[in-house]
Amino acid sequence: MSISTATQNGARNLTTTLVATGTRMRSRTGSAPESFDDGFPTGPAPQQQAPPEPAPAPEASADAAPQQPIAERRKRGSAPVSKVPFMTIASWQAKPEMRRRDLVCRFEELKSGIPDKVARMLRRNLDDVDRLLIGSSKGHRKAQGPREWFTGGRIETVWQTLHEVDRALVMYRSRQDLEGSLDGIISEAEQFLPKDNRLLVQATGWSRTPPKDLEELRSGVRDLLGQAHHASDAFHEAARRLRNGMLGITILTVVSILLLLVVQSRVPSVALVPPPDGFTGEPRVLLSFVMLAGALGAFVTAVPTTIRARSGGLPYRLPIQQRLLKLAVGPLLAVVGVMLVAGGLVATTQPGGMSQLLALAVVFGSAQQAITTFADKSAGDLMATKDAT
Repeated sequence: MSISTATQNGARNLTTTLVATGTRMRSRTGSAPESFDDGFPTGPAPQQQAPPEPAPAPEASADAAPQQPIAERRKRGSAPVSKVPFMTIASWQAKPEMRRRDLVCRFEELKSGIPDKVARMLRRNLDDVDRLLIGSSKGHRKAQGPREWFTGGRIETVWQTLHEVDRALVMYRSRQDLEGSLDGIISEAEQFLPKDNRLLVQATGWSRTPPKDLEELRSGVRDLLGQAHHASDAFHEAARRLRNGMLGITILTVVSILLLLVVQSRVPSVALVPPPDGFTGEPRVLLSFVMLAGALGAFVTAVPTTIRARSGGLPYRLPIQQRLLKLAVGPLLAVVGVMLVAGGLVATTQPGGMSQLLALAVVFGSAQQAITTFADKSAGDLMATKDAT
């Protein structure tokens, strides 16, 4: 073999090796190798640098998803919302919040057929309800303040606004939608309207044979909702007034108890409760024990009544207020009863020792049931008006 032939063979082998190397480098790095001319490289192959590793993505958290929508809403100036729906919502806010969301969905479905002026008014009302439920807090629903809790301003305004939006949307609902929802509307109206109500009887007949005129159907359903909403608002207002009345009596009773304790502490020479045989303590201590025994008697007799009490789905918690009233009246009745026995105005056995005195206080404390019967009857009558319809 000649030298020139060996040289050519070596060049071909070198070229084949370099091409194979470039192909492997291209497959690894994704970039083309140095260009070749006549099978030979024009220069030394540059060193291939590994691509920089991408920065690790931040770990996703449970709150990461809602951050962007919240930031956008705050940037637009609208009311802030909770990151997790119903995470910090109060019990009185849950039901109107669900109702508001239902009306928002219905509004979005009907928006194309609603005049612009009416649509803006309805949207503003729904936004007002959202702000009332949120309050002045940021990021979560705010509980009512003492004044709002006492007057019921927020909760009643929320429901009245939702009722207004509900009645307005009826005039834009389709026949199929109204006929499908008529049974549910009648069921809600029956909770507050008497069964012989003209509009309720008419709607019951429409559930079997709806009228052919769509406007007549819409107007009838709207009028039925108007009467049911008015009766519902009146029912809740009556429940709030009853709650506030019991609360006022409870506060006055507690103030009277505290006043008796303060007077007995300041004037120990005048014993409001005559000490029994063998008692050598201070008069205020004896008075405190009598009140405690009266509260125990009130608690024992209040358990059966308050267990049977029903709240009727009201946000005012009437059974809780009934319990507080009974527990407050019991100690005061115990003191008054012991004073009457000590003064000889009540014909009964005079307490001879501490145990007999406390037993007498328990008996008089349990007599609160006769005093607080008016509250139980008022709450029962209020619930009966709802059940009888």
